Amino acid sequence: MHRSTKQRAGYAVGLVSALVLTMFAAEHRAWAWGHTGHVEIGAMVADSLPWQIKAMLDRRSADSAIAEWNAELDVSKGAGQTHDFERDPGHFIDIDDSGKVLGGVDFNAMPVSRRDYDTALRAGGQTQYGAGYLYYSLIDGWQQIRMDFAWMRALTVGLRTASNRADREFFQEQLELRRQLLLRDIGVWGHYVADGSQPMHVSVHFNGWGTYPNPNNYTNAPIHAPFEGSFVKSFISERAVRAALPRYRDCGCQIEQRVHDYLLTTLATVERAYQLAPSTNNYTTPTPAAVGFVTQRVAAGAAEMRDMVIDAWKSSGDWTVGYPAIKVSDIESGKVKVTRDSFWHD
Repeated sequence: MHRSTKQRAGYAVGLVSALVLTMFAAEHRAWAWGHTGHVEIGAMVADSLPWQIKAMLDRRSADSAIAEWNAELDVSKGAGQTHDFERDPGHFIDIDDSGKVLGGVDFNAMPVSRRDYDTALRAGGQTQYGAGYLYYSLIDGWQQIRMDFAWMRALTVGLRTASNRADREFFQEQLELRRQLLLRDIGVWGHYVADGSQPMHVSVHFNGWGTYPNPNNYTNAPIHAPFEGSFVKSFISERAVRAALPRYRDCGCQIEQRVHDYLLTTLATVERAYQLAPSTNNYTTPTPAAVGFVTQRVAAGAAEMRDMVIDAWKSSGDWTVGYPAIKVSDIESGKVKVTRDSFWHD
């Protein structure tokens, strides 16, 4: 998994050749937690959501749908070079020991968009494809889910207040389509959230410590895949992960701050992952400490996904739908009565 863009020095490598090497490496590291871990995280999240959200999603299908969609970004991998080269870097972000992304962008001052992030990285000889853009994957997906919830809430009121058959049929059809879209959006986006709790997905030390200062002599063995895959499947109990789930935490902050804090919390666990490697034979055999640590990391991903979904639902009441835009709270309060002509009337 060596790639030249991982070096703190030697940034003079040509951008084109560095990008090619980066894409090759990214192809081998865009997995996290394995199919087992992602499906279990999705199922736990769906099961732990508040009843108001469960009712909106339709409990009969929500648990299994969100669980399976959570693994979809791995299932779809290999669809083609254009597909994989664009999507794979969305699973990780390479923050170095100085708190910067590959020695360039300060993670405590992330640009507002992927476009600006990539521009800043290129000034230092890097790109978003080499450095990864997990931070933006989480924000982008969350904003879409907030919009999905906003539409669901607006359409639900429209169905309840419809005064004729044509409007009722319109709102019923749109609601069902939106429900299926919401399930997919939550599940697929949740894959990125789960990735964010895997220490090696937020660090330059992504598969062995690498050619960085290493006073503690941490391993350079390829521990990434066994850590998140076979170790989870063989030794991590779903029951234990459920028991480790904390209660919902309202950070009282914007999504950008929440994502920043979440990924920094994960970054702080990178050394612990490497400290446990020798006693586990590089995560091929279990120890109580390693099982406990990985259990907590899986639980952290599930908890953050659940909490962000709740935040998106809560925030959606203050969002707008349609054009001209209508505030969801105005629809729910009865201030604005919607009909089928309120939306998509061209």
